[in-house]
Amino acid sequence: MKKIKIVLLALLVAVILAPSVFAAVPYATYTYDIDGFMALSPDAYVPDRLIDSTDLTLETPLSSANDIFVDSHEWVYIADTKNNRIVVINDKWETQYGISAFYNENGVYDMLNAPEGVFVNEIEIYVADSQNHRIVVFSRADGSFKRIIPEPESDVFPEGHIYTPVAVSVDTAGRIYVVSSTTTYGVISMNADGTFLGFLGAQKTTPSAFDIFWRRFQTKAQRAQSTQYVPTEYNNMTIDETGFIYVTTSTIDANSQQEAIDTKSKSADYAPVKKLNPNGQDIMNRNGFYPPSGEVQVMLVEMDNVTITGPSKVIDVALGSAGMWSIIDEKRSKVFTYNQDGDLLYIFGDKGSQLGNIANIQSICYKGDELLILDKSNDTITIYKRTEYGDLLVEALQNTEDRNYDQAVVYWEKILQRNSNFDMAYIGIGDSYYRQGKYEEAMDMYKYAYAVEDYSNAFKQIRKDWMEKWILLVPIVIIVFFVLVGKFLKYANKVNVAGQKMKSKRSFKETFLYAFHIIFHPFDGFWDMKHEKRGSMAASLTIVALTIIGFIYKSSGTAYIFNPYSEGISYIAEAIGVILPYVLWCISNWCLTTLFEGEGSMKDIFMATGYAMLPIPIMMIPSTAITNVLLFEEGSIVTLINAIGFVWAGFLIFFAMSVIHDYALGKNVITCIGTIVGMAIIIFLGVLFSGLVAKIVSFVYNIYVELSYRM
Repeated sequence: MKKIKIVLLALLVAVILAPSVFAAVPYATYTYDIDGFMALSPDAYVPDRLIDSTDLTLETPLSSANDIFVDSHEWVYIADTKNNRIVVINDKWETQYGISAFYNENGVYDMLNAPEGVFVNEIEIYVADSQNHRIVVFSRADGSFKRIIPEPESDVFPEGHIYTPVAVSVDTAGRIYVVSSTTTYGVISMNADGTFLGFLGAQKTTPSAFDIFWRRFQTKAQRAQSTQYVPTEYNNMTIDETGFIYVTTSTIDANSQQEAIDTKSKSADYAPVKKLNPNGQDIMNRNGFYPPSGEVQVMLVEMDNVTITGPSKVIDVALGSAGMWSIIDEKRSKVFTYNQDGDLLYIFGDKGSQLGNIANIQSICYKGDELLILDKSNDTITIYKRTEYGDLLVEALQNTEDRNYDQAVVYWEKILQRNSNFDMAYIGIGDSYYRQGKYEEAMDMYKYAYAVEDYSNAFKQIRKDWMEKWILLVPIVIIVFFVLVGKFLKYANKVNVAGQKMKSKRSFKETFLYAFHIIFHPFDGFWDMKHEKRGSMAASLTIVALTIIGFIYKSSGTAYIFNPYSEGISYIAEAIGVILPYVLWCISNWCLTTLFEGEGSMKDIFMATGYAMLPIPIMMIPSTAITNVLLFEEGSIVTLINAIGFVWAGFLIFFAMSVIHDYALGKNVITCIGTIVGMAIIIFLGVLFSGLVAKIVSFVYNIYVELSYRM
C-alpha cells in the first residue's frame, strides 16, 4: 500500500510539473529531409534565461540595440545604437564599462553616433560608428580611445556615395573589412591604417526581362541612374580564425532566391550567405539537400493566423564550435544551423513573447556552449543552453574534423538513437566509414539518407579497386560484346538478303529479323514490308513486348545511383505505359488518314509502328545494364543513349507513316501533328465517358439501395 501511495504521489508531481516542462521550450526544433518534408528533431538548444537592462544594472536602458559580439574571453559587447554607445559586459554578465564619449587624436571632445556594429580582438575594440561614417578603435582593456579610421578614399566609389559602416571585422594580419549599408560593390577591404584595398564578393544582379528590354530605349544618363543592374548590398558579417569572411544579405531578388531553393542549387549567385576568401571568392560548401539559405518550406502559417511567405530574410551569421555556423531569419525569428559542408543540422525558434521566442530578432552570437540572441524590440538578450543532443552533434562533428572517425561513428549512432529521422547522422557515419576505406559500409549509410553523390563517390573507390584487379578483363568484355553484336547484325543481314525473294509465307524469324533492316533502311524497308509482305503482326507485337520488357528492366534494373527512390515495380503500369500510347497513336492515325486519302490500312499502321519501336529496347536495355558500373557524374551517358533510342524510334515512325500512306513531307508532318492532337481528344473523350458511366452506375446503385430499404 505504501508503494502504491509513492507511485501515485510521483504521478501527481509529474502531472503538476509537466506543463512547466513543456512550456520551457515554446518552439519546435526540426530539419528537412531530401524531399523537403519537415522532420521533427530533439532540441539542440533550449532557452535558459533572459538578460535585460535591469540585469545589467544599466542606468540608461538599452535602446534599439543592433549588434552583439562575444570575444575570446567570453566578454559580451552590445552596440546600443539609439544611446550612441557600446556596452561591455564580462563573462559573468556584469557590466564593466560603456563607450560613448571620448577625446579624439586632436584632443577634441567626440561621441559615437548610432553605432550599429562592433568587433573585438585580443587588444582592440572596433566600432562601426554608422552615422559618423567612420570606424573608431578603442582599447579592449579599459575602453580608451586609440584611433579613428575614416572613410576610405578611392576613385572606384561613385560620385555622391555615402559611407555608412554597419559591420566591421578584422583578420589576424590587421586587415579591416567593412560592410557599408549604402555600398553595393561588396565588402570594403582596407589596411590597418585605413588604406583602401578593394571590394570583395559583389552580388550578382537580377534584372527582369522587361528591365533588359526597357534598357534598350534608355539614354546613357538614365542607364547610369538605373538600379536594376546594381548588385545588392550586404547587411552583416563575421570572420573566422583563418580569415574567411561570412557575409549576409537580405536584398536578393526573392524569386531568384526561391528558385535556388526549389532547384537545390549549389551556386552562390543568389545566396543570402557567403563565405569569402581574402580574394573575394565564395568558397562555401553547399553539399546539403538544400542550399544554406534559411527556410525551405516558405509558405508556413504561424501563430495568430499570420501567414509568412517568401524566402528567409537573413540578417546575421554566427560561428560556433566544430565548424558549425548559424544564420537568423528576421521574418520568422528562427535560427538555422549548418555544418562546414552546408548540411542543415537543425532549425529552432519562433516569434512570440514567451521565453525562447523572439519578437524582433536582430543579432546572434555564440558564447561557449551558449547561444545569445538579441531582441531589438525588447532590447533583451535570450540565452540558450546547449542540450545533451546538441553536445552529441558537436562531439560528432569535432571528432570528424579531428579525423577520429571511429569515435565519430559512436556519437553519430547515439544521435540516431535519439533522432532516427536525422539524415545527416547517416551521412556522418558514411563519411567516417568512407575516410576509413570501408566503402561498402559507407554506401549502406549513404543509401539510408538518399545521399546519391556521396554514394557515388564511395562506389567510385570500389570500382577503382575492381578495375585495378581486373584491368585486362574490361577491354576483353567490351571487345567480345561488340564482336557478338557485329556477328548478329551480319547474320540478320544474311537472312534479310535471302528474304528478298517473293514468298507466299515467311517464317517468324525472317519477319522479326527484318526489323533490323528497317531501322537502318527505313524508306525501302517500310515499302517492302507493305508491298512485298516482309513483315508480320506477330513480329511487330513481339517488338512491342520487347519494349515493355525494356521499360520493366529500366524500372527494376537501374542502379541505385540513378534510381534512388525506387519503391518496387508495377508490371501492369509499365505495360500500360507502352501499350496505351501505341494503340492510341495507331487508332488516331487511322482515323485521320482515312479522311486524308491515306493508303495504309489499320493493320499496316499497327505493324509499321511496332517495327519502328525497336530502337527503344535496343538502347534502353544496355543503357540500364551499364548504370551498374557508372558514377553519378556519368549519368549523361545513360541519358544520351536513351535519347538516341527515342529519337531514332520517333524518326522511324514518321518515315513509316510517310511510306505506308504515300504522303509527301509536308502532308506527313501535318497528319503526324494531327495524330497527336487526336490522341489527346481520344483521351479526353475516354475520361469524360468513364466519368459519365461511373455516375450512371452510382445513380443506379443508389436507386437499388433505396428500393431495398423500402421493400
